[in-house]
Amino acid sequence: GTMASVRAGLWSQLLGLTPIGRLRRLLAGDKRKKKYERTWSMATYGVCCVKVSTFCMFLFVVVSLVSAIVHEKSKHILNVEQQEKYANALWLPAAFDRAKHYYSQHEAGFWLRRSLSEASRKDYDHATKYFQEQLPYFEESFKDFPLHLHWSSLELPKTVSFHDLINQRGKMLVRNLFEHDWEDYQIEKDKCSMFEFLGANGLPHVPWVEILRSENNKPHPNANQAATTVKDQEDSTAYYKNLTSMLTRMKTILSSATEFPMFIKSCHITTGAAKSVYRIMDKSHIEQKWPEIESWAHRMWRYRSNDWERQWAVPFNTLTAQLSPGFMIQGPWMTNRKENPVEIKVEVIWGRAYLAFVSTGRCGGDTIILRDGTVTRYTDSLVQNVLHQGRSDPCYQWIVEEGHLPRAWFMAESAARLMGIDAIR
Repeated sequence: GTMASVRAGLWSQLLGLTPIGRLRRLLAGDKRKKKYERTWSMATYGVCCVKVSTFCMFLFVVVSLVSAIVHEKSKHILNVEQQEKYANALWLPAAFDRAKHYYSQHEAGFWLRRSLSEASRKDYDHATKYFQEQLPYFEESFKDFPLHLHWSSLELPKTVSFHDLINQRGKMLVRNLFEHDWEDYQIEKDKCSMFEFLGANGLPHVPWVEILRSENNKPHPNANQAATTVKDQEDSTAYYKNLTSMLTRMKTILSSATEFPMFIKSCHITTGAAKSVYRIMDKSHIEQKWPEIESWAHRMWRYRSNDWERQWAVPFNTLTAQLSPGFMIQGPWMTNRKENPVEIKVEVIWGRAYLAFVSTGRCGGDTIILRDGTVTRYTDSLVQNVLHQGRSDPCYQWIVEEGHLPRAWFMAESAARLMGIDAIR
């Protein structure tokens, strides 16, 4: 057996010296080389993909910051129509801004923030914990919620995210409008309809002096352009005829007012950036600023809300384009007051309040108040806002400590249940 092994070894060595043996060695080496090259190519490709992805993510974050800065600065020097025409359309295309807003509320955006900042991770963990704590209450509220037919046909999108759900909801409202002629969407897209609903149902609200409407006066397609034909000129004149009579009535009402400040609010515009509310401080302001008030009213009359940078732009722009323009004249919340009231917006889902959002007040806005008593601010800096790094806000802690929230929750929930609406702010 040993001799056989020795002979086999010698035979293998001799065979290796032959041309056939050398060929076998070359082929084996070539296979190893190709395998190595293939592995190296795959590794190089993987590294390149990671680098490109990282660069794209970095570029996205940088342009998002630039976008936020441009938009914030443009608010102080341009009106909303100019912002849409120049700052938004030319500097930062709508497609990019829609992606920015979409992924900001997407799981990918949450993951990126948690990866970049420990403060963001803690904030996210608190939000997740709060959601889990509140979920049983919402499940209970849903059981006996009187859902109105208008809001009952929402179809879940393929991707269930915040923006996808709102977009799908907008499509549902458009479908209800054109298939059934249902106009219930106006309760959340027309502030005068909202106030009329509050008044008709006995809910507390700041009273209005008069609502001036132009029924069935849909926006003229060339209202914001120069008339090019005789027909256009006639249509444009007819379109603004109602506004002219409204302004006359408006001036009469304001001139006879005894309590100030007075407010003129555009019914059909709920976008804060559109500056759709005009404040008149006293009687002298009416005469001194009347040309300015007329100019503002003409701009509001032809303008329609445009969610150009949002995922849901198409359905909701379709809805707001159907609204008839109008104005509401409203008196002060309280005469001779020493400070402005704090305004909060309450998010209600299935008839239960989820959170409160401070809109305006003595310490500014953008503070979120939860039902667990936490009061968190996100706008001390741009980085804090973008990365969702919440910090305790002692300035509005009194809202919790003085027991105001139960009343706010009750009012918001009562309105939502009377509407039978699935979700409303």
